[in-house]
Amino acid sequence: MNFLPHDPARRALLTRASVLTATSTFGAAFGAVAAFPARAQSAPASVPASTPDAVPAPTPGVQQGVWRDQSRLRDIPWRLRLPEGDRPMALVVFSHGLGGSLDGGTEWAQAWAEAGIATLHLQHAGSDRAIWGGGLQAVKAAASAEQLIERGHDVQFAVGQLLKLQKDGSGPWARVSPKALGMSGHSFGAQTTLAVAGRDFQVRGAPDLTDSHFKAFAAFSPSAGHFPGGIKGITRPMLCLTGSLDGNPIGQERDGRYRRVVYDRLPAGAKAQLWLEGADHMSFGGGGERGAGFGQRLIGRERERAPEKLAAHHAALIKSVSTDWWRWRLLEDEEALTRLKSPKGLSAGDEWLQG
Repeated sequence: MNFLPHDPARRALLTRASVLTATSTFGAAFGAVAAFPARAQSAPASVPASTPDAVPAPTPGVQQGVWRDQSRLRDIPWRLRLPEGDRPMALVVFSHGLGGSLDGGTEWAQAWAEAGIATLHLQHAGSDRAIWGGGLQAVKAAASAEQLIERGHDVQFAVGQLLKLQKDGSGPWARVSPKALGMSGHSFGAQTTLAVAGRDFQVRGAPDLTDSHFKAFAAFSPSAGHFPGGIKGITRPMLCLTGSLDGNPIGQERDGRYRRVVYDRLPAGAKAQLWLEGADHMSFGGGGERGAGFGQRLIGRERERAPEKLAAHHAALIKSVSTDWWRWRLLEDEEALTRLKSPKGLSAGDEWLQG
């Protein structure tokens, strides 16, 4: 469902969101209490146009380009990372965080590719790394309900494109298994993931961002926002990944306890949560992502030492658990299911929950 710029339903949604947002406009992107921050204002003219990051050198198994959604006059940069071989493959769509790019989640995607799972990274104009050129004002403007809507439509359009290319037998897209699609994202990308999974924002006139093609989801640093009740509408498998220091890099929440609400509100039966002691917001970004830590540096907040000291431990667990999650949920790998019953490598304070 697309809205025209002056559609009454869109105005109603954004007005309601503005009233409900009592916290900083950074809310949705960095996981603060607000799911729909105030409507974005025009970014300063100094903000450069969004462009896909170039692959520095020919990279085996990596292709990228730009799709044009003509209905919205919007470009959507993409990067496809493929596992080796020519066998059919599951595919995970990945959405970056606020101020991110196609580089978001690269570390996780590389691990998934080694396990036979492809990744399609999307870059979202209006909330990508171009916003940093406009300073704090542009960052605030980008963390908006309007941008979340655009992101959801980006995902829907991208799924339509990849399925068409797969049906046409076009190049590497022919390897995609249409019934083995997953959706994932970090921070604002986690909000996008929850929306696409079927979250009900409980606002009259809100657009339907759900995409029924996805079989399972993984949300890195998710948050419940102002509409926690709507999370109960997500019935497909959802993995939540967060930790003790996974707070709002720019907001008031300094630890990750408020992020546990997402798992708690999901209906029982197909949910899981990895909680990592000492992990912060950057721990879940997947490397190569300026936005995961740049925001807090804008206001002079230094990163604590624990996440850096434990980085290898956290990364290893995130890779192994998320890979097994996809292997189980997308490929019905029974060995992966067995490993997920009691993941190896958990340290004191780490938690693995399924319910």
